[in-house]
Amino acid sequence: MTLVRRVARLAAAGAAPIAVAVAVQSAGNLAFHSVVGRMLEPGSYGALGAVLSAMVMLGVPLGALQTAASALVAEHGLTGPTVRRTLRAVALWSLPPAALVLAASPAMRDYFRLDSPAEAALLAPYLLVAAVVAAARGLLLGARRLGVVAGTYLVATAARLVLGFALIVPFGVAGALAGTVAAEVAALLLAVAKLRGPPGPHLAKGLRLGAVAHAGLTVTGLFLFSTADLLLARHHLADAASGSYVAAATVAKTVLALPAGIMAAVFPQLIAAWPAATRGRALVRGGIAVTGPALLGAGLIILLPGLVLRVLYGDAYAGADGLVQALCGVAALTSFVTVLTHAALARRAWTIAIPWAGAILEVALIEVWHDSPARIAACSAAALLPTLLLIAVVEGRRWARKTPQVGPDAADPSRTAAAAA
Repeated sequence: MTLVRRVARLAAAGAAPIAVAVAVQSAGNLAFHSVVGRMLEPGSYGALGAVLSAMVMLGVPLGALQTAASALVAEHGLTGPTVRRTLRAVALWSLPPAALVLAASPAMRDYFRLDSPAEAALLAPYLLVAAVVAAARGLLLGARRLGVVAGTYLVATAARLVLGFALIVPFGVAGALAGTVAAEVAALLLAVAKLRGPPGPHLAKGLRLGAVAHAGLTVTGLFLFSTADLLLARHHLADAASGSYVAAATVAKTVLALPAGIMAAVFPQLIAAWPAATRGRALVRGGIAVTGPALLGAGLIILLPGLVLRVLYGDAYAGADGLVQALCGVAALTSFVTVLTHAALARRAWTIAIPWAGAILEVALIEVWHDSPARIAACSAAALLPTLLLIAVVEGRRWARKTPQVGPDAADPSRTAAAAA
């Protein structure tokens, strides 16, 4: 089956609205960075990129809340009590972490060399709002309201562009960050407005913390593996060099955005296929659907790095062509790690820890060799190769088996329901 037919099949299964919204969001993210990168000096843009990456890092584990909330609705239906109990619980759970982030803002200001603690302090409201948004999207996904979920991404993208550009003029980096927080608020308002359900005689049983923790461990490991270099680059490099690295990394990591949206549609298929003898075929088909767009996007950017940089950032980062090419290659290969890690999650295997090991290796290498952007990119590539090889060997052998999977390695539907939804 060709890649085009595979993508069409995913669209027919309901992935199209999410895929389109993620594509628009990715384009909006590039536009945001392009304009902001031109408006700020390289040093200020490097600081902004580091804090934005920290925002995304804080939001990544919240994907576990989204999958758990989706499973809750898929199992018990969307009712008024379900909505109220879930959103209230998530908001309360998020208050202590948000308070810790707020208290740590002076230390983060020093680490990222920001102008004021206020820039780091904006991470606290972002964490709180993003957690509730994740839960609300999960409730909508469980009710199969994919169009509404896609709408939340589109509204957030529009709000970020409008408010971010408007606020950066008077407030600089803090204004751009405030626009990002406001975008999450806009998405939450739309999601809550559409979260209506019948009163229902039954009450929500609550989110399954075990499933939330397991999914959170997986997605956090993947995020750290793909983003640790950017955070460390801001810490170790001079202002201009860190700005160049953030610009190149932003272009490269956009390659992973659309495959991540498609992965959400492929993952339930992996869970369903694992107990069957045709699991290997399902993994190959899903892998092609996810990695194909990553390879295509990276290939186009590698062929025209200078043009991409000039269109997005002007002449300020003209010397980063080689850096963009290297980081795009790393991002494309990282999509294979993403697929195989989700394959491990589908069968609840220890292999989900491999990206964590890769992230640790990456950090260790960068801490030793960080005197230039090229060295940091090389360290990222050096950590990727053994990580990809190890997870490919382990998962490839397990998924290549032809016999039906039974016994302790078989995925437990009741335990993986949160991820499947």
